[in-house]
Parts: sequence; structure tokens; C-alpha cells
Amino acid sequence: MSRSDDPLGGLGRRVVRNATSRIVSRVVGLGIAALLAAVGLKQCGKSPSREQIAEQSTRVIHVNTASVEDLMLLPRVNDNLARRIVAGRPYTKVDDLLRVSGIGPKTLEGLRARVTVDTVPAK
Repeated sequence: MSRSDDPLGGLGRRVVRNATSRIVSRVVGLGIAALLAAVGLKQCGKSPSREQIAEQSTRVIHVNTASVEDLMLLPRVNDNLARRIVAGRPYTKVDDLLRVSGIGPKTLEGLRARVTVDTVPAK
């Protein structure tokens, strides 16, 4: 749709762009995981509360059962690293994550409080 076809003269696009900008600016301080959680909730038609955003960015992840998307909620874990974590299962202790390419001692320390290996799936 061109501007000449838009009866509002581009106003609709500006409103959407401004609303998106406000959502992003509210969650940017909580990190990319919180942003993804907020966008996911917004797509469901619900506005996320501060508690929901905080819960997504601080909950403990079970690395032996978590999905790639859940693992991506962890700090410094992108899609590729999450897939390598899944491929390296099962883990019997958190330190076993050191055998995953891309996780070194510094990254592990950042993850330690956010992950658990309580559940080991049967093979």
C-alpha cells in the first residue's frame, strides 16, 4: 500500500511503529530474553506484566528437558548454542555443560544460578 492509497496518510503505520518502540523501550533493560518473552505474550493479545517479564528472565531452566526456545531465555545463549546444549544431553551435573562448544568457565558461571540438571531423561 502506498501513501496515496492510505486514507490516513501513513498515520496507521506511525501509530504501530510508535507502539512497537514503546514496548521495546520498556523491556530493553531486562535483556533480549525478556524482550522475546514480551513479544510472545503480545502476539497472544496480552500485554505482559512486569512480573511475567521478570519471571521469564530469572526462572531456572532444566537443561536436560528444556526446549531450544527455553534455553535461549538464558543469558548469552543463542539459537546455535541452545542446539549444541540439546545435542550434548544428558547432563548429570551443571559442570558437564563445559563440554559444549561455546561454553567456557566464564559463561558457565553466568549460567550456574539459572540452570539445573535434576531430571535426566531415559534413553
